[in-house]
Order: sequence, then structure tokens, then C-alpha cells
Amino acid sequence: MTYLFLCLPLAGYFHNCIRQLVEADPLAKVRIITHPGKNNAPFRFAEHPRISILNRAQFSNDSVDAAIGDTSPDFVYLAGWSDSLYRKIGRRFRNRIPVVMGMDNQWKGTAKQQLMSRLFRPWVHSFCNHILIPGLYQYEYARRLGFHRNRILTGMYSADCERYWKIGEKRNFNSTPKKLLFIGDMWRDKGVVELVDSFNELVETFPNWRLVMVGGGPLVETYRGSFGRIDVLGFLQPAEMADLISGCHAFCLPSYHDAWAVVIHEACCMGLPVVATDVCGAVSAFVHEGYNGFRCAAKNKESLQAALHKLMSLTDAGLTEFGQRSRLLSGQITPEAWAANARSLCSSFSV
Repeated sequence: MTYLFLCLPLAGYFHNCIRQLVEADPLAKVRIITHPGKNNAPFRFAEHPRISILNRAQFSNDSVDAAIGDTSPDFVYLAGWSDSLYRKIGRRFRNRIPVVMGMDNQWKGTAKQQLMSRLFRPWVHSFCNHILIPGLYQYEYARRLGFHRNRILTGMYSADCERYWKIGEKRNFNSTPKKLLFIGDMWRDKGVVELVDSFNELVETFPNWRLVMVGGGPLVETYRGSFGRIDVLGFLQPAEMADLISGCHAFCLPSYHDAWAVVIHEACCMGLPVVATDVCGAVSAFVHEGYNGFRCAAKNKESLQAALHKLMSLTDAGLTEFGQRSRLLSGQITPEAWAANARSLCSSFSV
């Protein structure tokens, strides 16, 4: 089986799912074309003899044959509808094999989305025959684009579950100081300012807590070394974070907007209680209010601070129980299930 993945910047978690697809089938081969990654998150990928990764920049918008190379794909994935080369490749194959468009746009019911869902419907179906979405917040958009429910696949993004489950096994919720973990781009729209301000206002009430922030971006230098109970570490490769993460006790992602936020899934795999804004798509699957975490409103420091207060008020036993529930919820989506979705689509495909 030969798979062709046409990606925007390739994230580590998506590469891991592709790797799982190859490792589950000794005859599988994968060709990936990807846009360059972001400077503030420069992921490095381990080489694999049956996975080739090519830079999208080396192909013109019309070089369909060059992009396909000598492959004869049994499956094509294209990330969204923005790249004209990817759309052209999709059109070539959509009447013969599964051509799956990945989409993580949340349905918000805006006038623009209402219009697009009607006008774009024939156009979208001209270059793909299935759609892959992360979860609940995207489902209505997929339906309004005219995809029948048996042409909609869920579970577009998955954490590297086995890796993070193992990290979580080392955790001791009885240890001190308690550490609240943030992983994300250090930008204002990740809620970094509200998080720092909220935490600083709570530390007198909860003096046994620290905030640990991991991620690249312009606010790294703004906050690095500025506060006694906040550790700003900058960007780290996933392999560098195991010991750091295993020493944390809870996770917070106060984003203004996040189509999904795989990092919430990763936190749940690690068995961490979670605080997150309700605009993050992943909360629909992985954050149940008062069960394994707390939700808050985006761009709202008071709402975030109230959620953090409830979290930091939990006893060691409460943190442990919330963490166990997070781990339980994390098994809903896995790289193995992601790979099985792709394989089963190839075996059952019909136009």
C-alpha cells in the first residue's frame, strides 16, 4: 500500500500517526510533501526507510507529476483547500482511490461560513471524496459542506499516546511544590498574559504552586526571569521534556482560539488534570467539567482565575483522581486507531 500525504507544516504528532501506519504494515510506503515548519516550533523527525519527506517549496503550483513522482498512490491525504497543487493532485485521483481532505475549521455559524458552506460545496467535492476532522466542533461544518456521515472520518489529530502514558506513570501527586504546566506558543492569543496575571494573583493563596511554561515565541523573553514562581523555558523538543513533564501536577491552556489543541490530549495521556478555555476543540473530548478538569471562557481573566482556583484547591487525592480520569479519557483517540482508519478506507473504498 502506498500513501501520499500533502501537508501544511508537519507537526510531530501527525508524523507519529503516519509512522504508526507504516509500522503496522511492512509493505506500506509513504511519500510526504510538506510546507516548511514554523521557526518557533522547529520539529525534527526521525528518518524511516519507508517514509520520504519532501519540501513543498521545490514544486511549482503546476508540477503535479513531479510531486507524485514514481508513486502510484492507493490513498491521498491533502491538508485543507488552500494549496492549488494539492487540489490538482486530489482531482487526478478522486474518482479512483480515497482522497481525504483534512479540515479542522470549527463551525461557528458566521455569515461567511454560511455562505462558504453553500458556494464551496461543489468545489470542495471536485478534489476529495472524504473529509477527516478532529472532532465534534468540526462535524457540523463537514455536514454543511455536503459530506454524508459515512464520508466523514473523525480523530484527525492524536497524541503519541504510548509515549505520554509512560511519562505519566512516573508522576507523584503527593510531591511539592505543585507545578502547573503550560505548553504552547508564547503569544498573546494563547492566553499567556491572562495566565501569568491570574497565577501571580493566586500564589499568595496557594504558595506551594509554581507555573512552568514551555514554548517559543515573542513573550518568552518578556517573562523569562521576571517572576519568582514562574519558570519560562522556551521551545523544547518532545524528547527533552519527559522528566520535566513527569514532575508536573496539572495543565493549563487558556487559548483565545484553538481548532483542536493536541496538547490537551497529551496532557490527559500524562494523567494531568486540565484547565482549558471552552473554545479549544479538544475540550469536547478530553475535558469534562468537574470530572477531570475545569473549563473557562477565552480572553477572560476572571473566568480563568476561577477555574485555576478550583484546580489548585484540590487535595493530593483529588489531583490524583482527576489525573486518573484524564488518562481514561485519553484512550478515545490513538495513533493505532488513526492508522486503522486509513487502512480500512483503502480496503472499503467505492466511488
